[in-house]
Amino acid sequence: MSQNTARYLSWVSILCAVMATFGVGVFLIGYKDLSFGRVATVVVLYVAAVVLAWVSRRSLAASKGSRDE
Repeated sequence: MSQNTARYLSWVSILCAVMATFGVGVFLIGYKDLSFGRVATVVVLYVAAVVLAWVSRRSLAASKGSRDE
């Protein structure tokens, strides 16, 4: 993958983390009640943020390694 792809994945990871944190904030202030769907959405967003960050770092390291060779 290219460096642009890694940068894109890192931005999407940050976006997922921000959206999940916003969802937690909505729960904390009591705007919406907890439901299975809402909690599952927040969990999936946090998992996606972690996985995308991992893939981004891995692809960035791979692109830097292939450039050095």
